[in-house]
Amino acid sequence: MDIIEEKKNKSEEQLVEKIREGNQQAFERLFFEYFFDLCSYALQITKSNEQAKDVVQEVFYKIWKRRRNWSVYTSIKAYLFRSVRNEALNLINKRGRREKLKEQLSDTTEKYTSKQSTQKNEGDEKLIKAVWNVVKEMPQRRRSVFVLHRKHGLSYKEIAEVLDITRKTVENHMGLALDDIRGSIDIE
Repeated sequence: MDIIEEKKNKSEEQLVEKIREGNQQAFERLFFEYFFDLCSYALQITKSNEQAKDVVQEVFYKIWKRRRNWSVYTSIKAYLFRSVRNEALNLINKRGRREKLKEQLSDTTEKYTSKQSTQKNEGDEKLIKAVWNVVKEMPQRRRSVFVLHRKHGLSYKEIAEVLDITRKTVENHMGLALDDIRGSIDIE
């Protein structure tokens, strides 16, 4: 290791230590030194300027949030680029799962809204058919929330992530769906 490399490593160690201590100026220095290069790299992976910036900001947010325990065993640059790559790949995987679930939801919604119930008990069959007839007439978002929750067992939080809406919106749609069903079906 030559003298220039030693000085660089020492400088990086000092920067990491200052950030661990909560020094905002040191953190800002790190941020501004690498932000644009990291965004450019993230853009190659995500193919979206907005998502690239989100990925890089998320990496820096996690560093600041966990700064007291932050350790760098390689160079800071290598650490940051690896972190951005991992975060971008996680985003792509999450986005892919979300799209796949949306497709499955669409297929499932069609299947269950157009299919007659196969329940053996005639009373149950009529009730289930009546419920699904009401569900079939619901607005798309409300129907999706209902099917994801009641048929697939997803939590409100999971539904919010899949449909990219807030948990409160999920609660509202579920409440409206249940009101629709109660209002349309005469339960004896």
